[in-house]
Amino acid sequence: MKFRAVSSETKLNYLLWRVRKEINNENRYLRTLGYDPQPIIDEVKHHIDKWDPIQLLALDCPEDEYDGETRTISIYVTKHLEDIDTDSFSKVINKIFQDSFQNEFVKSHESIHIASDIINSLRTKKMIKL
Repeated sequence: MKFRAVSSETKLNYLLWRVRKEINNENRYLRTLGYDPQPIIDEVKHHIDKWDPIQLLALDCPEDEYDGETRTISIYVTKHLEDIDTDSFSKVINKIFQDSFQNEFVKSHESIHIASDIINSLRTKKMIKL
């Protein structure tokens, strides 16, 4: 959406409204699951924070810096429990970080390793099927 002749405050309010709406949609989806998705979210968070793709945690930013991306990635995992594959999952990870951090994030070849690590970890802990 393009803004014309609106204040910076209006633009910021619109952005915050969109983020709030997205979070509400994610919460609604997570409540419909027949299981607690928190272990999956925690596992994804562990791997994303360890990767630290923008090096924010290395700069002593708050520990919740990647929580929005972690949540979106976790929702992707819950929607693809039966058929998740490393290649498409790594593309999703790249897209999520590109959308969130734009020029700060360059598509990373490391995402294939992160995707593989997350899938293997979830399978080992029997959170997703083989």
